[in-house]
Amino acid sequence: MSLRARLIVGLVVVVLAGLAGANVTTFLVVRGYLVDRIDDQLVQAADPVSHEIERQRTTAPNADGTYPYPSRDDRRDRGLPPTSFPPGTYGEIRDEDGTASSLVLGFGTSYAPPALPEKVDTTETSFLSVDSTDGAFRYRVMAQALDDDHVLLIAIPMTSTDQALNDLRTTSVAVSAAVVLVVAAIAFWLVRLGLRPLDGMAATAGEIAAGNLTRRVEHTDNRTEVGRLGTALNQMLGSLEEAFAEQKASEEQLRRFVADASHELRTPLTSIRGYAELFRRGADQRPEDLAKVMRRVDEESARMSVLVEELLLLARLNQGRPLDRAPVDIAQLAQDAVDDARVVAPGRTVELVAPEPVYVHGDEARLRQVIANLVTNAINHTPADSPVTVTVRDEGMRALLEVADLGPGLTTEDAQHVFEPFYRVDKGRVRSKGGGTGLGLAIVKAIVEAHAGSVATRANVPHGAVFSVALPV
Repeated sequence: MSLRARLIVGLVVVVLAGLAGANVTTFLVVRGYLVDRIDDQLVQAADPVSHEIERQRTTAPNADGTYPYPSRDDRRDRGLPPTSFPPGTYGEIRDEDGTASSLVLGFGTSYAPPALPEKVDTTETSFLSVDSTDGAFRYRVMAQALDDDHVLLIAIPMTSTDQALNDLRTTSVAVSAAVVLVVAAIAFWLVRLGLRPLDGMAATAGEIAAGNLTRRVEHTDNRTEVGRLGTALNQMLGSLEEAFAEQKASEEQLRRFVADASHELRTPLTSIRGYAELFRRGADQRPEDLAKVMRRVDEESARMSVLVEELLLLARLNQGRPLDRAPVDIAQLAQDAVDDARVVAPGRTVELVAPEPVYVHGDEARLRQVIANLVTNAINHTPADSPVTVTVRDEGMRALLEVADLGPGLTTEDAQHVFEPFYRVDKGRVRSKGGGTGLGLAIVKAIVEAHAGSVATRANVPHGAVFSVALPV
């Protein structure tokens, strides 16, 4: 069963239960009120009926079976009792043995007498309801003990009461049915109106499932439950779209990484195969060619070894391998990297600005590699006369390392991708002959992030680039 059907059925059942309870309560209250009125009439009729029975006992009946009544205002009534009784009122006085000593029936009417029980409780005045002898209607009966050990039974027909209760029952059922129909119609309209946004959400979800991740739910009024659901769905859809975009970007980056790695490995492998072919063609018989072949094979093999080692290091860092952590003076590591750079490039101006030791908790070997890669990157990708400045300072909650150069600098696009594996800056910067593997800055980023730090690049003033590394102290 659908949600719409369950809501409508549930509402109709609740309304039915409420109407049934109200109708039953009303019926019981009205019936009690009407029966109490008859009981009051029976109590008021006790003395007149008993007197009338005694009068009939001592009066001869008329020819038609009726009893004459005393004149009132010098006129005689036409077969009507002197007291106003409801039509069909029945009276009976029973002797001690239970037989009726006298009775009065109908007072000029033709009602069937009541089917009175043989024994009644006479300890106190009691009331009961019985059927007529022909079963056509009911009587309300009062039994009352008299002083002379006789029992007075008075019965009044309940035709008007039963008719009123039947009319009340019929009216209640008709009105309840009309109310239920109206409530069901209104409930159907309200539920349909309230669930219409859910239908829209279902349609939107279908479009999203078909691949349109840009679709969003329109009903986002946070004052309603459906609106809050729409807002939550839109937030979830936004997160899913971002996750799919990140996954797509990651897959694209992985494909580019594999392609770049294959290209980097193919170049030395091609060289080695070429020199091996040269060796097979007789280079081993020519000492000068043999020495060249062996040297180039050794160089290309070393290049491949470095590339494979760096790929392995990058993979381990991305897997979250634990680092050897201990207090490390970043200023001292920077001093060592500057000294190494001055030896490798004696004509290059490489300066260190580190007024005091700056300690971090990290892996000394990996942090040393970070600084060495940044300094080497600055030397390899800037002109020979471009100075390089390494700065280390303590900024309270973090240690900041900066490597600045005065080279051509980076474009905005290059700055966004420079830390990606194998990314090459083709314009605006000079790359030294031979170069590296293209993994140096990617390894820097991986090591820094493994230390819960961050790495970034920005333009230098008046020109050049600045690579900054922030590490928690």
